[in-house]
Amino acid sequence: MVLYTPLSETDIFPADQNAYDSTVITAYKQTTVKARKLENGNYQIVQLLSTDPFDYLHPDYQPGIQFNA
Repeated sequence: MVLYTPLSETDIFPADQNAYDSTVITAYKQTTVKARKLENGNYQIVQLLSTDPFDYLHPDYQPGIQFNA
């Protein structure tokens, strides 16, 4: 079987399913992000979910930024 997709192999076949269990989709500074809940109670941005191209240039929405919900 051949699977043609722009996604990486790890997105289709995740090695660690528990890593995806702790992700939530939430609002952060008026923009929607996918974030991972950390052990200390904060969230870490995994992915920006926005249709505004200028949001992707904003440094506050970079993956890896931690915030309180």
